[in-house]
Amino acid sequence: MPEVDVPANLTEVFNQARAAAAGQPPSPPGPQRHVVIVTPGRMLMFRPCPPPGSIPEAQVSGIQRVIPPQPPRKIVAIAYTELQALKTDPARTIPFLGMLIGIAYVGHAVWVFEGHASALAAGCRGAEILFVDGGMLPHLQADWASVAGGVMARPEIYVHDRATFGLRPLQVKPKT
Repeated sequence: MPEVDVPANLTEVFNQARAAAAGQPPSPPGPQRHVVIVTPGRMLMFRPCPPPGSIPEAQVSGIQRVIPPQPPRKIVAIAYTELQALKTDPARTIPFLGMLIGIAYVGHAVWVFEGHASALAAGCRGAEILFVDGGMLPHLQADWASVAGGVMARPEIYVHDRATFGLRPLQVKPKT
């Protein structure tokens, strides 16, 4: 787990990340969608998707089989987001970054953060789907799934296996 900043406005940082992921300000202007990455320093990085209409239909269909484009979903991911690692090798740092970019390309709001205990609830709030890098599991707090599921709109949680690139659904106890 990288060291993280815990600013007084942490909730606002994640509100901005969610808005930007949905294509609202502070997202860069234009029709191109982005995956928004919240760094441990609580900066927002915008990882652009390919321009609209540029991905072959066969690939788009494959993405849409994973998560249909309608209704647009709010999707959060927990992965390693240290700035230098992202600059050096983003696909190795976030092993399912290509999948996240594809999901954002078809119209879903996607944001990523490291899952630190100080930001777990704020980062997952309002999301419908959570993807977790299995390599981050040892660094998450023991009750991470219940904390995340407790603030998600309709919790669906999947753990990404770095060895197989598969997604394993995780059962979440419903909110009481």
